[in-house]
Amino acid sequence: MAWAAIWQNGAEQPLDGFAAYRGAPDARLDALTLWLEIAMPSRRRIPLRLWQGAAGGDGGISIYLMPNGALRVLHGETFDVETETGFLQPGQMLVLRMVLCARGRHDVIDALNADTGARHRIRHGLATAPRLADALPADPGFAGLARVAAIATHVVPASDLPGLESGARVATPEGDLPVEDIRPGMRVFGADGAAHVVRWTDARDRLCIGRFAPVLLRAPYFGLGADTCVTPRTRLMRHGADVEYLAGTDTVLVTAADLVSGPRAMFERSRPLRRFHHIMLDDPACLNVWRCRVETAFLSEVLSAEDAGWTAARPHAKDCQPSLPLLDRSAARALLARDSGARNFVI
Repeated sequence: MAWAAIWQNGAEQPLDGFAAYRGAPDARLDALTLWLEIAMPSRRRIPLRLWQGAAGGDGGISIYLMPNGALRVLHGETFDVETETGFLQPGQMLVLRMVLCARGRHDVIDALNADTGARHRIRHGLATAPRLADALPADPGFAGLARVAAIATHVVPASDLPGLESGARVATPEGDLPVEDIRPGMRVFGADGAAHVVRWTDARDRLCIGRFAPVLLRAPYFGLGADTCVTPRTRLMRHGADVEYLAGTDTVLVTAADLVSGPRAMFERSRPLRRFHHIMLDDPACLNVWRCRVETAFLSEVLSAEDAGWTAARPHAKDCQPSLPLLDRSAARALLARDSGARNFVI
């Protein structure tokens, strides 16, 4: 896995500490991912080009905002995808993930309107050996138009997973271990005090700028022993009288993105890339990360993160939902307001 380039507001970002692609722009690749976050300009009476790949002829990736508000993506002689009319309005944020695959197994167009939640996702199943030149901007102005633009020579996964950045300490029967040392078959302590067998782990280099920046949880809040970055969908356990008052039950989960408020939790965009580690057990449970309880990924999340989907897997119902009730954003904000003076998240 390697990253070819990352831009933020037109400025190229350093790839220090992460694998960078050094091959020729015209060399054939097994996979290529183009990630774009672009605020939509005012509509025109003619198609407005948002991105143009550097490859000559029809080899470059071309992305247009159509006069009717549809998004159109073209590549090569056979690839031409257009969303429904009105998919994007002026000022709204487009998040586009385009994957090209030499075997036709992971290719996808995944377009998200980050303001409305509307999503257009399609797989064409065509084997296409991409080149870096297909995605590299034909002119620096295209990178300047995008809030975030990134090109990777591997498949960037479809969706986010609960995850901890390298360095977080997880309680195990052998003592507290860095999350990067956790392997399948090992045991970790849950919030119930029992040891659970780890069935699956993965480490992924995650883009950490723009709309999908991770959340920095500050110590000693939340029971943490050190500042810890987590993915926005990471779920933390909360219990106590305030929880029971608001939710009608004494223990719930809160999504990390909903905790962002003041100095305790904030979006972290200081580095373009970070490595996160994901853990799955037989059944979802809350790990002890210092004294903070963090829920593991469940099976349907892991499966849905793959572009092939999980409809054929038929996981059990308990593998498709969190282990505890999950507060929605409004309830999470109300809880934050009630305990804004608390020193620790877990008592």
